[in-house]
Amino acid sequence: MKRITFLTLFALLSGCDRDGRDYIAYESSDAPGVVHLGELEVMTIGDFLNNETRTEKTMYSELGSPGPGNFGGATINFTSNGGAVCIMMDPESVFWNQSVSVQNPDGRYTWPDNYRDDGDVDMEIGLTAYYTGSPGFEMGDFAAVYEDSLGNETQLEFNECYMPGYSSTLDAHAGRASLEYCDIDTSLHPNKSYTIVLNTYSLPLDDSVLSYAVLAVEGECRDIGTAVGLADSSLDECLIKGESREYDEEAEAWVTREGFNGLEEAFCTGGISEYCRVHPQMCGDR
Repeated sequence: MKRITFLTLFALLSGCDRDGRDYIAYESSDAPGVVHLGELEVMTIGDFLNNETRTEKTMYSELGSPGPGNFGGATINFTSNGGAVCIMMDPESVFWNQSVSVQNPDGRYTWPDNYRDDGDVDMEIGLTAYYTGSPGFEMGDFAAVYEDSLGNETQLEFNECYMPGYSSTLDAHAGRASLEYCDIDTSLHPNKSYTIVLNTYSLPLDDSVLSYAVLAVEGECRDIGTAVGLADSSLDECLIKGESREYDEEAEAWVTREGFNGLEEAFCTGGISEYCRVHPQMCGDR
């Protein structure tokens, strides 16, 4: 059996041309790592069904890297209406699994996604009074520790955003560039302040800046799904469009990043492979 000498091993290791920096988000002055966005208006289902009104009442923003060792994210408040409120949040941009089947390929997804322009944010929601963070300065959660008279400690969870996953778990998250949503029952706390917490899980590798959209609608999420005509009443990626935005200083407004409107529309209409064939720079390498 041949022996690998130290010099041989060193030569093999020194031949690697990657140091991992491409997979680390760098700090950017263009977007805050931690931000508080103020008050979000709760719209009616009628507002949601009107494209112009929905866009006006949707909150758009960006998140950057909070720096090494820090947790990043955004917080937004809304005032409860005494009933159910559906909260939706969509990070940029769209994500799909490439179809690699040889026998039965799905023609819509034979072109790979460009994962470098996608990000992931995890959502939690609870009463503002229970939030442990300092909005705009430091991220927190809705957990507290109760200690009884015997010194036994029990963790109390005040997060009310439950998203079902596999095996009926309630703490699931949608993942990269995917819509997250949940119902908040405010019947016990009418006219009280709630806080939406968006925890940065991953930033896009191409620029380390993640754009996203968040909105609140009166009623349960399944009612919105029914109102827009979804067969199973479940919400999907295409309900919030144009979340890939950047702030235009001259126009003093949020504008869609170049190319992303076409990418999202192609994804939502099932024509992503055709779009990628014409605009390969918006998709992954084949």
